[in-house]
Amino acid sequence: MVEGQPKARTGKLGYLEIPAADVTRSAEFYHQVFGWTMSVAADDTVCFDDPVRGVSGTFVTGRAAAAEPRLGLYLTVPDMSTALAAVNQAGGAVQDLRHSATGDLIATFRDPADNILGLYQPAAAAPAAAAGPAEAGVDLDQLLDLTTPWCLRVAATVRIPEHIAAGCTEIAALAAAAGCDRDALHAVLGHLVSHGVFTEDPPGHFAANRASRQLAEPSHFLDLDGIGGRFAHTWGTLLDYVRTGESAYQDRFGLPFWEDLAAHPRLAADFDALMGPVGHGVPDYDIELTAGWDRVRTVVDVGGGTGALLASLLQRHPQTQGILVDLAGPVARSAEIMQAAGVADRVTTQAQSFFDPLPAGADLYVLKSVLNDWPDEPTVAILRRCAQAAHPDGTIVVLGGVSADESPRSLGIDMLVAGGKDSTLTQFTELARRAGLDVIAAGTQPSHRYVVECRPAR
Repeated sequence: MVEGQPKARTGKLGYLEIPAADVTRSAEFYHQVFGWTMSVAADDTVCFDDPVRGVSGTFVTGRAAAAEPRLGLYLTVPDMSTALAAVNQAGGAVQDLRHSATGDLIATFRDPADNILGLYQPAAAAPAAAAGPAEAGVDLDQLLDLTTPWCLRVAATVRIPEHIAAGCTEIAALAAAAGCDRDALHAVLGHLVSHGVFTEDPPGHFAANRASRQLAEPSHFLDLDGIGGRFAHTWGTLLDYVRTGESAYQDRFGLPFWEDLAAHPRLAADFDALMGPVGHGVPDYDIELTAGWDRVRTVVDVGGGTGALLASLLQRHPQTQGILVDLAGPVARSAEIMQAAGVADRVTTQAQSFFDPLPAGADLYVLKSVLNDWPDEPTVAILRRCAQAAHPDGTIVVLGGVSADESPRSLGIDMLVAGGKDSTLTQFTELARRAGLDVIAAGTQPSHRYVVECRPAR
């Protein structure tokens, strides 16, 4: 037996098959992130081994991606922050990060083939990771770099990948097509080439690679003339936010965030897309209710944007009717999503603010990614509208804006643009009480989302 190779044991996890749409891309991803070694078998299948040869397997084509976590598969990593950065760098997408009751760190990510897998850092590894920046592998200079993210956004905004695809590869032609100064654009592209985005060969002639082509993907919202630009510039107000606890968005752009969207239809459409399938993807999870879904005949999606979540819930629960509540713009853009989901005949829309009285008497009111946009007093006002509208046995469910008391605190752009906050469960329970609601359940569901369930106070 080869020295160091694990012995076979009955029941040991030893072999995996991972669906892949592009085997080469999947192999590159897992090699880059986890150091897996690759080989090609006699039948031309691409095989892999983990670094200690404990688990091996193959990439398989023609099989649907494991896009909804059921049987969870978690890959052990020594340092979670380094692993998450590697996932993003290699073209994956981090889904969430949380602490387990035992102090372990657990995260999920989506690989290039849309499989959802997990990352696991044992609690025992935390002291080593927290011993100091050098030991944790933290590159402070890299974290402080502002050049690269701004160069990426500029290249995306002036459509460099599209111009290269159209045949403009020489710097003078690129600059003319993009409406840019030749030397300034050359400096930006040269910097990106040094970081593996675009290639330059011969000098002054640029080509796109996989990394640069991602700049043109609409889901990244990198265009500085759109909502991505608003968010990018808003980070410059962070010091004001930290000193005051309030948004300085109006000082930067002349209007509060929601009024700014109302005044600029393109920004509003960008924001709807960011909140909808283009940005957040199509919801592929259910919401678990304490009393189940059998009694739910009407669900109101409060501030539901263009309705992606509502459409998904109605597909899963065919006995249920839906009401989508949001402002006129996103409600008007919801028809295509409802038609595509096959639920348009079970949805009505109501164009209004959620600070106004809501449709009354429904069984379920859903607030997804709503409360995180608002400080305490508006949060109480929104919850009170739900409490007033629900019948005595109705349920109000909150996804986003609330986290477990023991969860690490985080900073999100919603705090800066609109002055929102993420409340702990203890803080939220008091806000809900003021609104006339009792919290009856809270916890992380199989979707990995933290969900709080409330009822009108009796």
